[in-house]
Amino acid sequence: MIRPATVSDIPAIAAMGKEFHGRAGWSDIFDYNEADCAASLANLIPLDNFICLVAETDKIIGMAAGVVSPVYFNHSHKSGEELFWWASDEAPQMAGVRLLVALEGAAKAKGCDSWQMKSIALLGGDRMAKLYERRGYRASEHSFIKRL
Repeated sequence: MIRPATVSDIPAIAAMGKEFHGRAGWSDIFDYNEADCAASLANLIPLDNFICLVAETDKIIGMAAGVVSPVYFNHSHKSGEELFWWASDEAPQMAGVRLLVALEGAAKAKGCDSWQMKSIALLGGDRMAKLYERRGYRASEHSFIKRL
């Protein structure tokens, strides 16, 4: 089942975020702080321009979130961008795709004209690009990171 996240889901989302962070290979750039993630989610979940969904069976096994805003150079076009999208190893097959479909639907319901997704190089970036292309996305940017 996929549903909007509530404040009571924050501990599970923050814990899953820690697993995601480890697999994404970001520890050489920044540490993951589960309490900070929880505090951020507590501030974001009530906002109208924030979408946060969870997938659950007997527990939360996936999560997806994004922000919605008019484009800074064209206020008549509302766009959104994924902040995170993750399904645990315990998730049933296709749970991640179902979360993506639900995230797109929630964005459309909030009036989005476009939606942006990312892929993490260490988390099957090429495989994700193929999934996105099948769903009608096209490549737009490549992101790079370094510690200063």
